[in-house]
Amino acid sequence: MNTFTERRSGAVSGSAGRRLVALGAALLALSSFAQSEGLEPKVVIVPYPGMADAGVIVEPPPVAPPVEVQPPPPVDVPPAPPPPETRTIDVTQPPPPVDDPSLVPSNDVMGTPSEQPGAFIDGKPREGAFLSGPGSMTFVLHHTLMTGLGVLATQMIPRAVDAYCMGQMGCVQDPMKFTGEGARIAYLAGSLIGAGVGFGASAWWQFNHWISHRSANFGIISSFIGGAFLGGLTDLIAAAAPAVDRAFAVTWTILVGSLAGAWLSTVVGGGDIAMNKATLVVSGAAWAMIYTALIIGMVAASGSGGANIRAGIDAMLITPAIGAGAMAFATMKFNPSTTQIMRANLFGVGVGAAVFLLSGIVLGLNWSTTVVPYILGAIGAIGAKTVVSIFWVEAAENPNANQPAVAPAPSQNFALPANSRGSTRVSPWW
Repeated sequence: MNTFTERRSGAVSGSAGRRLVALGAALLALSSFAQSEGLEPKVVIVPYPGMADAGVIVEPPPVAPPVEVQPPPPVDVPPAPPPPETRTIDVTQPPPPVDDPSLVPSNDVMGTPSEQPGAFIDGKPREGAFLSGPGSMTFVLHHTLMTGLGVLATQMIPRAVDAYCMGQMGCVQDPMKFTGEGARIAYLAGSLIGAGVGFGASAWWQFNHWISHRSANFGIISSFIGGAFLGGLTDLIAAAAPAVDRAFAVTWTILVGSLAGAWLSTVVGGGDIAMNKATLVVSGAAWAMIYTALIIGMVAASGSGGANIRAGIDAMLITPAIGAGAMAFATMKFNPSTTQIMRANLFGVGVGAAVFLLSGIVLGLNWSTTVVPYILGAIGAIGAKTVVSIFWVEAAENPNANQPAVAPAPSQNFALPANSRGSTRVSPWW
């Protein structure tokens, strides 16, 4: 009994103890919850400048007073640059590629050459493999015919004078001298040899020098002037010689003078003679012949040797070369334009002819007895040329004549080959 009671009391006391512990734990939790509702929120201290550590305030260092900074001086703003120049660029298509002539297509067995730019001569493009310039054909034909016909004349004219007794006293005509077999052989051989020499010389020259149409045509005129000069001079000197000898000398000197005039204009004038230079030289020859004719008319009208017509013709044949030579030297200092020269020529011929005819009509058209028409015609012609040349203002005719122009590029002297290193002033025409 006691033991049971003790066990029971022990169990009761153990159960009561457990309850007390649970109640204490519940009270403790309730107490903790109640305390947490009434507590102040925690403050988290974050350091900021001036604190060495969280929660410890450190006095910041003293701040220096601000320094007044002078404002910078005003800067001059440069003016805005002008807008860029607008340029127009013309887009050109590139030239087609040129095939290499050394490359021959596989199907071209014979190697047909492709078209390539031509060669140059005296700074000008060649016209062909044989004829080098545009005036080459005229140049070659001129020299071929001039030399061939000239040699033919040297064989034919003296025989004609001898066969038909031209200018010979007591001569017996013998046409066989002119038409015989020996004469015909001489004609044939002379013309062929002359033509061959002329063709060979002119062909060689034009093959190595460029020749324009203007130079070739001026060479023809120069050959006439040179032939007339030597022929007239020889005929005047050999006036007392026999007719056959005189004819022989005159025909040969005409040939030599023609060749000299043609080659002189070609070599000195160059392959591309200036138009105004050639015009001035030809004008000088024409005016020399005109004034010679007027002088011969004065001499004939005055009764001094008027019957010697042959001497007068010789004088008219001689003076054109003198006038042409004088104008050739004048071109070395003067350079008139072609229009100036032609204008002076037209005015001179017009005024001179009008004065000559008017004075002849007033005096009765008897020019063989008075020298007045010849004198007035010469004075009127030269006066008109002088007045027009001096008082005609080129600036009024061509307003752009006095405007400044860009300096021209140095011109190629075509009297020398393009690769020549010699003097650049070969011809007096430039």
